[in-house]
Amino acid sequence: MYLLDTRTEAGYRIHVAVFQGKEKMANQTEGGQLLMSSNIKIRSYEPKDIGEVVPLLNRCLAADPITSELFQRKVLLDINYDPRGALVAVEGAKIVGFALGIVRTFKLEDSAPDFDRSWITLFGVDEPYRRQGIGTRLLEGLEEYFKARECKMTIISGYAPNYFVPGIDPQTYPEALEFFSKRGFTEVYRPLSMDSDLVRLQTPAWSIEKEKSLIEAGVKFEPYNPELILPLLDFMKVEFPGDWQRFLRDAMTRITTGEYHPTNLWIAHADGKVLGFAMHDNGCRFGPFGVAQSERGRGIGVVLLLKILNGMKAKGLHNAWFLWTDDVAAKVYDAGGFKETRRFAYMRKALK
Repeated sequence: MYLLDTRTEAGYRIHVAVFQGKEKMANQTEGGQLLMSSNIKIRSYEPKDIGEVVPLLNRCLAADPITSELFQRKVLLDINYDPRGALVAVEGAKIVGFALGIVRTFKLEDSAPDFDRSWITLFGVDEPYRRQGIGTRLLEGLEEYFKARECKMTIISGYAPNYFVPGIDPQTYPEALEFFSKRGFTEVYRPLSMDSDLVRLQTPAWSIEKEKSLIEAGVKFEPYNPELILPLLDFMKVEFPGDWQRFLRDAMTRITTGEYHPTNLWIAHADGKVLGFAMHDNGCRFGPFGVAQSERGRGIGVVLLLKILNGMKAKGLHNAWFLWTDDVAAKVYDAGGFKETRRFAYMRKALK
């Protein structure tokens, strides 16, 4: 049995596991499960840990490797980062586990407050230390933090703006799916990621005719120009409040500095009103991409999709990808040659 204690060392809040009762070593078993060694401790992440945590995550999440720079950007520089939600498991001076939980302190732009939600975006225990209760203790530590922040639910994963993947890949990480399922998490749905081979991309004849008919109906398709900044921001505020507003504002800023080309962002509009948009970064990542709810079904999305993909191909890119959609929306991507690449289990748990 153990308790989680909190103390301050060198200016950092440290969460430490304090054992009570008879201690057992890792080579002992109880009920067929290995028990952890008595010197495993749980504490908050410290600045010096990055050199061990990133390699640990790359060993644990082999299909989703990250760089130190990505960890810095999506974890340490996240506006909602709190060391109470960044836990490491240590044996002596060696880090053997890491878990990251996020609770929002600052709400997304124009979105409804969701301060009662929490997200788990990274979780891993080194293979030699698994099935010793370490993962359970990391999860319990996160849930204690979530409850202290008055959260009613925790989610794997989907945290905006800095999620890594939409959930747990059941084919790549079946043990992780089993672990969280046994601890009260249930699947909400299985989003998918998709890729398109741009080398073989062809524009369907029907989409060309669709674009002509839309233009005849008064719809204009054009890459970014400064006259569309404010109409696009007004559109985003109404149709896609939240993190996509930041995404589009950042993309337009990068266009003004020359980092992005204007054709990285295509906009559909009519009579001074934006109807939809699509974009890509300077790499192969497609999106975000959206059409006004009242305008869906007219083919505007397909035209925007192909504008971006053909532009990517013209820039010498050989493939396009995105991480997250559902089965209904996936049908829109057929015209762009997108095929399913992976599935994820998007999971949640009510906190009591």
